[in-house]
Amino acid sequence: FLLLPQREALYGGAAGGGKSSALLIAALQYVDVPGYSALLLRRTFADLALPGALMDRAAQWLSGTNAKWNGQEKTWTFPSGATLSFGYLENENHKYRYQGAEFQFVGFGELTQFTSTQYTYLFSRLRRLRGVSIPVRMRAATNPGGAGHGWVYQRFFIEGRKKGRIFVPARLDDNPYLDRDEYLQSLRELDY
Repeated sequence: FLLLPQREALYGGAAGGGKSSALLIAALQYVDVPGYSALLLRRTFADLALPGALMDRAAQWLSGTNAKWNGQEKTWTFPSGATLSFGYLENENHKYRYQGAEFQFVGFGELTQFTSTQYTYLFSRLRRLRGVSIPVRMRAATNPGGAGHGWVYQRFFIEGRKKGRIFVPARLDDNPYLDRDEYLQSLRELDY
């Protein structure tokens, strides 16, 4: 997932497989490059701020480093000048909040919670300056199901590789830090 050269990739599947960590690591891959800008999105701001969610995880990883947090802008700025911003698309028109912005990385957490038009609009924000060697990447992570399951399935499984889109399956065993047995016991309580 982290080394794929394709513009677009989805890491999806089992809960607990490390998808959020992979998405955050992918966003941080080029923070040493001046001018690099990354954006991580969830459907709501509350989804970003939950314990263990993307923004909280970034704070755990980056606190005590030379990166600086701007709580009002929800952005980490790195010594190189690179940035990692957090945003949300709670309704359809929120995509226009990003008009005029430029990112080399856009990452969606729980992609099946978004509409296809929210997702595809963000491609218009994905660009770089001529001569810059940073790859331009759209990355997403998700569990199966959700309101957008149909369009995500169409985009990555039906059209997928024919259009240069890569799906990487997430498995519970991909996350060596998770107490697998305890988590499986919790999952047994689900009705589906």
